[in-house]
Amino acid sequence: MGDFPHMVKPGRHLDSPEPRPDNHRMNTTIASRFRSVPLGLLLAGLLLAPLGCSISDSSESSSKSLSDSSDSSSGSSSPDSKASAYRDDVRDYTVAYVKSGGAFADFKRKLGNLARERGVTNWEENMATYEGIGQGLGKANVGDAELSAYVQNLAGGDSQKADAMRKGYQSTRA
Repeated sequence: MGDFPHMVKPGRHLDSPEPRPDNHRMNTTIASRFRSVPLGLLLAGLLLAPLGCSISDSSESSSKSLSDSSDSSSGSSSPDSKASAYRDDVRDYTVAYVKSGGAFADFKRKLGNLARERGVTNWEENMATYEGIGQGLGKANVGDAELSAYVQNLAGGDSQKADAMRKGYQSTRA
């Protein structure tokens, strides 16, 4: 291979025929900096991870924790105990919703999610849903006018649903 002026031989500077200086300390410093970058990123990630956690709204988290507790407390799997556990979860979620507020559409959507988690199909026709809502409204100490508004919006003119809500509400007043 001939020496061409435009070719640089290994170990040489571009401008000089002299070999490159071997600066071991400089190479070590650069290498240690590159090794410390992943460690720094890891530490930063560990320190900042708790700040990035999302905070779910209080009604959903209350419902979930109460759902988990009733899962563990209801040892029997009979249909009555499942219906009772579902009604209690609806009650507890309703209390949390009334106290924290929120959009009514979200309330209904989360009721549907709760029913699905509990294996309840067609929650909008399940009377345990309405009795649980009534109990929750009673425990949240809503007045008669607010109870009537919920009954009107949720029962939609169905007298059985309305009666179940009122029955649940009255059960907390005794």
